[in-house]
Amino acid sequence: MSHILLFLLLGLSVMILAEPPLTIDHIKERLENSAQQLSIERLIESPDAKSYLNNYLTKNSPHIINLNEELTKMIHEWSPRLLALDPTCPYYFSKFNNISLPEEDRNLLSYLQAIESNQTTAYPFHNTLPKSYLNAIPLLSIFHCSELIKSNSFFHNIELIIGPGQTELSLERQSNMFSQLYCVLNGWPHFILVDQTKQSTITYNAQTLLSQDNLADVKYFSTNLVPGDCLFVPPDWVTGAQLNNSISLLFTLKKIEKPSENTTNDEPLPCTPTSETTLDTVDFTIVDKFNMSDMGLLIYFYQYLNPPIFDIKYTRETFFDHFRQDRNVSKIIFKWTPDLISLIKNTLFDELDINKDETFTIDDYFDIKQTSTQRIQNSVYEILETLRQSVLKQFNEVNETIAKISKKFETEGLNENMNEALQDLLAALPESVKEKLQESNVNVEDVLYKLKHEKPKRPSINKERVRVDDASILFDQDQSEEMILDLGADQEEDIIAEPIIKEDELSHRTDL
Repeated sequence: MSHILLFLLLGLSVMILAEPPLTIDHIKERLENSAQQLSIERLIESPDAKSYLNNYLTKNSPHIINLNEELTKMIHEWSPRLLALDPTCPYYFSKFNNISLPEEDRNLLSYLQAIESNQTTAYPFHNTLPKSYLNAIPLLSIFHCSELIKSNSFFHNIELIIGPGQTELSLERQSNMFSQLYCVLNGWPHFILVDQTKQSTITYNAQTLLSQDNLADVKYFSTNLVPGDCLFVPPDWVTGAQLNNSISLLFTLKKIEKPSENTTNDEPLPCTPTSETTLDTVDFTIVDKFNMSDMGLLIYFYQYLNPPIFDIKYTRETFFDHFRQDRNVSKIIFKWTPDLISLIKNTLFDELDINKDETFTIDDYFDIKQTSTQRIQNSVYEILETLRQSVLKQFNEVNETIAKISKKFETEGLNENMNEALQDLLAALPESVKEKLQESNVNVEDVLYKLKHEKPKRPSINKERVRVDDASILFDQDQSEEMILDLGADQEEDIIAEPIIKEDELSHRTDL
């Protein structure tokens, strides 16, 4: 028995030694011991667009250029907390996600949290840049050529890479059709680049660089980047990195080659200066397809948690109290029946309490998985549709009462019984309507006249132009029923849903 145990232990040791972790540090150590390290060119000053096009984009030579002043022109500090302000980030997922493993099915928000806690993940967040960020990123001055902007293929893609802790970007050979530009927004990643262009017999990657006995012919660069640095990687090079709590942009650009006649005559490629300013004016071949309206309801409740501080914590009772005070709700709910109270306090709360800890906090958004987002959104939609139908029923009941009182008023005038009925009716109206009556000093006859002759306004149904805190996100149906009373106001009052911060709330969180 002892021999079997010894064999198993030795066998396990052999397995561990035979399969060392494929880390950047290990590869770097092997390269430093036996390969040829080259010095990467670092541009002291940013060249103009024409010079960059002709002297750098068309050359097979990696280089670094610092564009920090441009990258921070609109956003001064690209911190995890700033990115967490975007309420859509819980619904973006890495293209490396393994959805079959819950612990690896992470959303963008959880990667931002991992940076703050210096937690290394199995793989980085790596996917197309959310379109909501595009108007905050300038078109880099090195690309200010109208020929590049108007080209339908030069700007292939722009991606967001987030690497918490020592998470690695695996060493892989890049396409021979595209170059890449890594621009660091936050953190200090370490990159390794291996020249594959003159090697036809071996494809370099993490596995071959760890297994090959002779690396004497390998030429490589090893470099650290700082915020604002942009690393250009020509086509067909091998690239990998230890990301070190970094946030980066990755531009994938179509390879540019000078025509043979231009090379012979040494004639530069044309570059007409352009006035384009931000990346949302660029037509990328691959674009973000996320539709905010698909997650509109979950995005709406994200605002309840007071981003980016995320210091608010709800129990069932406090969530219901906050929901009831939400001006988008108080404007339309006539009466909180036991069924409506249970619908919000229990059914809706249970759906938002994703981690099932009997509280609604930002932790619930960390736990949103790629496999569950649509189900949660559909469930929340069904709950609020039930609420909407209840509101319509209440409205119709009040409308019928108004019609009866108006009819009696026309035939009998205002008598004591009608006055009492009218007072009961007005008592059932939402608080916002009562406040408007008091502010306007409207008498009973005026109220009856307005209720009889003026039609209420509908919420907007144009999803493309609706704010995320607009009530029409909660109640956006192609219905003929009218839902919001407007007692003589010239214009609809702006509706907001700002989180209500109470003095007895918990202190601010130190993480996301």
